[in-house]
Amino acid sequence: MTPGNHLQDIRLVLTTCADHDSADQLARHLLEQRLAACVSLLPVTSTYHWQGELQQEQEVQMIIKTSPGQLPGLLKEVNRRHSYEAPELVVLDAGAAGSYGAWLLDAVASPGAS
Repeated sequence: MTPGNHLQDIRLVLTTCADHDSADQLARHLLEQRLAACVSLLPVTSTYHWQGELQQEQEVQMIIKTSPGQLPGLLKEVNRRHSYEAPELVVLDAGAAGSYGAWLLDAVASPGAS
């Protein structure tokens, strides 16, 4: 592997919100707290079981990129600020290559830590 392809260990966190405004507010909070480096918001149709009934809703899927070290704080904030009773929290181990990986880790580092 060449130096430009070095993989940084990162985490992807998936959650959904009821609408774009609530997803945007949560994303901005996570970014301001440096718990996330980037948050992608995608419109989705979710079909699921909830309280014994089949549900289908229009939601906003959040793909949150963070570091392993920031993951506990990020999960705590999502649980604390999310409007859902049982927010989706799917955590995926991933690798980010090259300068993007370095940027991501720097973006979630505490100010003055790098």
